[in-house]
Amino acid sequence: MRKNNQVLIVVLCAFVVITGAITYGWNGGKVFGGVNRVVEAKDIHISKSTPTRSLMQLISAHTSKILDAIMVGDFHAVAREANAVAENCEIVMEVSFSVHGKAGEWHKESGGDAKTASAMQAEFEKYLNITVDSARNIAETAGKKDIVETYKSLDEMLQKACFACHAISRDPWPDWPDWMRQSGG
Repeated sequence: MRKNNQVLIVVLCAFVVITGAITYGWNGGKVFGGVNRVVEAKDIHISKSTPTRSLMQLISAHTSKILDAIMVGDFHAVAREANAVAENCEIVMEVSFSVHGKAGEWHKESGGDAKTASAMQAEFEKYLNITVDSARNIAETAGKKDIVETYKSLDEMLQKACFACHAISRDPWPDWPDWMRQSGG
């Protein structure tokens, strides 16, 4: 019985490997994403969203830790994580848009011009400044050890910075079909 199971597993694995090899040979570009699609995706990522994505990756864990710390009443951790959010924002700004007015290396790779970089910088800096100010407000409010006001400060940062930026920089969610909408009051 055990030998039959081993043979069955070997046959199944061989089938998967052979099917993958045949599929790749026929339509490798279509199945695994054609080279042009990969290049286009890279260009979009580099030219339009690199600073924003970098910022989100750096501060997402800190933001979650802020909420966790608020929920358990650890105001020291709230202040530490809020300060980390502000510091990471400033680092991303410096790396993406240097203080000398030149676009960072990420923008040069995409072949972007200075006018585009300035427009992106203005929009990015607007939400980044809101995030930094809100994070510092969270740290200050945590120092007063008021859990409700600290939570309100976090909510304000999420509403004014995160969600507002997402609303303008991401594609809108499609409307729900009628059959999926919740009915009732």
